[in-house]
Amino acid sequence: MPKFSSRFKYDPRIPQETILEDAPASLRTAYLNAILEDLVESDSDGGPTYAPLHYYALIREFCGLSRQDVPEFSRYSSAWNDLRGLVRDGAWFTFYDFVEHVGKGLLAAQRSEKSSEWLSKYGFEGYRAKVNDLFAEDNIGWRLAESSELSREIPGPLSSRLERGAALLSGSFAPARRHYLKAARYVSTHHLDPENAIKEITSAVESVGRVFYANAATLGDVVKEMRREGSWPTALVALIEKFYVYASSEPAVRHGAPVSSSVVLSDAEFSLHVGVAIIRYIIEKHDSQKNIRR
Repeated sequence: MPKFSSRFKYDPRIPQETILEDAPASLRTAYLNAILEDLVESDSDGGPTYAPLHYYALIREFCGLSRQDVPEFSRYSSAWNDLRGLVRDGAWFTFYDFVEHVGKGLLAAQRSEKSSEWLSKYGFEGYRAKVNDLFAEDNIGWRLAESSELSREIPGPLSSRLERGAALLSGSFAPARRHYLKAARYVSTHHLDPENAIKEITSAVESVGRVFYANAATLGDVVKEMRREGSWPTALVALIEKFYVYASSEPAVRHGAPVSSSVVLSDAEFSLHVGVAIIRYIIEKHDSQKNIRR
């Protein structure tokens, strides 16, 4: 449950809109102080090391994630402050890379047998719960999954609809299922890729159509076959055609282009859900037509 100030929107540092492409300073500070610090121990104190993560290793690993040299830190600075500075000042997407990286480090550390006390203090599930609670409090749209990969928080009804769409694609539709799952991943997991999401959901629709029309080479050919049969509603066939035209003509989606893509996440989400509806419609309508012909 988010804290009081988050639930009732009293904290001005918390954005009103859900954040996907930023990592505010207050979020990074809370992550460092309330989550990461308890998991990290330096090798330089000479004592036994119980914490699974180490300052100096994390500094090197953060620099690896951000593709930068390890800075020359002040001799008067502590390793913890050096790490804090890197995480606080790095690119927003590198912060989320680092959140995933820390979780994967904990998963690796707990593969060897650990006591229940160790797991309670340092285990991945505790880390995951704290990260997800913090993200919920700060209106961050990412959630850390069991694999320590960040996925977008998708509302329950939309998530259920995507699952039902995937369930339809088995047997001869297995190739379409692969395209479909890629499309869903591109709009839900870090890093988001709207262009490839549109490309893959269009390929999923095309693959389903070609199951029924084996001579079709493209979704455009599928549309021609549907028109030729004359048993499909004209307006809905036109909708499928326009869906295909949009994906094929939008720069940098299905074909290379001399200009940059203008596609944003909302375009990809719309295309995904339209694609799911088309897939369900084609399969169910084709099956009903087949039963009628019997």
